[in-house]
Amino acid sequence: MHRLQKVVCAAAILLLLVSWSAAKADSLREMTMVIPAQSLAKVIEPLLPYPIDLGKNFLGSFYVQSIENIRIDKGLVSFSSLISGKDINYSTKIGKQVINLMVGDVKLPSRWEVSFRFDKSQKTLFIKPELKTREIQKDFSEGDALLNSLLAAFSGMEYPVALNDLKPLTAEFYNQILTLNTDIADVYGTDNKLFIELTPSVRIEPPKKD
Repeated sequence: MHRLQKVVCAAAILLLLVSWSAAKADSLREMTMVIPAQSLAKVIEPLLPYPIDLGKNFLGSFYVQSIENIRIDKGLVSFSSLISGKDINYSTKIGKQVINLMVGDVKLPSRWEVSFRFDKSQKTLFIKPELKTREIQKDFSEGDALLNSLLAAFSGMEYPVALNDLKPLTAEFYNQILTLNTDIADVYGTDNKLFIELTPSVRIEPPKKD
């Protein structure tokens, strides 16, 4: 999500610099960024493989190797992913006895549907991931099945993502200091595109003298 915030802010600055004039810089209107699913995939690709921490019960390294087949509909993002793990050990406590399981390597394909809604009053995006790979569990290894069970435990729960903490960005433009504050007004999806409505405000000051 932090990567998406940086992309939003950078694109907003670019749009402002292209259309900016000193006389109108204090009266900018709301703008809408449109991010096609293909563009979202390109933003994610350089971040992969992405390390993930699945808690203290696991020893070893987990990585999201791929996120593909992204589809954006009204209030829903679907995609497939591949999570790998190497030299995985799992420990659990039964009574006073700690049991260690040698899981080995994991290579778990998954399909997800993530519903989302934006609460404008709280400036918060709520997401609810749903795991959709239960029907192919017969093909899982022991390690795959263990990891799949863990992911299934997080499935169906709604998680808040605060979007009201975007930091102002500053840039020097034609010998003046431009400060951009960006407020996210809405987030929604349709027609395989993600829409982000932004309300920018700009302050322009002369550069500080030495």
